[in-house]
Amino acid sequence: MIFTDWEGPWVLTDFAYECALAFFNDHEFFERLSQYDDYLVMVEKKENYDAGDTLRLLAVFLVAEGIGSEDLKLLAEEVLKYTPNAEEAIEELREKPIVVSTSYEQFLEVSAKPFNLKYHCTEFKPERYRMSEDLKREIRDAVEIISNLPEIRIPPDEGTIRAVGWLNDFFWNRLMKTEAKRILEDVKAVGGRRKLDVVFSYEPKGVIAIGDSISDKDMLSYARKNGIAISFNGNEFALSNSNLAIVSESSLAEAEVVNRCLEEGLEWIGSCREVKGGKVCRLDRVKFEEILRESKEMRRRLRGLAGYLS
Repeated sequence: MIFTDWEGPWVLTDFAYECALAFFNDHEFFERLSQYDDYLVMVEKKENYDAGDTLRLLAVFLVAEGIGSEDLKLLAEEVLKYTPNAEEAIEELREKPIVVSTSYEQFLEVSAKPFNLKYHCTEFKPERYRMSEDLKREIRDAVEIISNLPEIRIPPDEGTIRAVGWLNDFFWNRLMKTEAKRILEDVKAVGGRRKLDVVFSYEPKGVIAIGDSISDKDMLSYARKNGIAISFNGNEFALSNSNLAIVSESSLAEAEVVNRCLEEGLEWIGSCREVKGGKVCRLDRVKFEEILRESKEMRRRLRGLAGYLS
């Protein structure tokens, strides 16, 4: 069975990032949330928190801003940008992939549903939640505070410790005593372990998985040992958990690689082979740092600022 991430391999848009730009006009705000997400996963190893739970944190701000499902769908239609040749590539796949995406359901409804693909994603209906006006004001005021916090780095420095301290207090102390607690407890972002849980729910005998980021690492790691894991223009988290690295400007490369792997496994590749728009390499037969550099460069060229996020 084929399981794939959506944003990155087939869609250039990072919808959560676009939400932050459209509704809060502040890219640094989302960058801090994304960095905080990485910190909680990799350094603090927070219980009941997983890679991709940035969307869980962002949900609080969307509710406070009065954003509804229709607003999210309208934004999705405005910002949606597929990876080059995505539609043609999906048609060329010998088997329909199952999409396992961290993004909100409204984005998948707009971007994946037209392909008649089965998908799993983060369920979030903001209109279900209510907040007092005072709480809304406090949360909206926090956007500027968060955007002005120091960069959160790994390994942590002094500024990181200060930023994480403020964020930990805000999300897990102050907000958990308010109506926002329900949002933080309800929203289950489909990232990290939850992506792997989706794979397990199908009880597959063999797996091909495609991903590009930290939220795909568990799914890719499992596929690497129980099938084939493919990084498409991935970062270090995707590459370090994959068998293959595709570096390409076209989704047709994914279709080509997946179809050949379904027929022949890994042996057709050797070390590296040309594919549509780029190349595919076996990660056990190339210099990791070299292919990582090329992969990240392509990722950033295609996805812009979103390509710098983990």
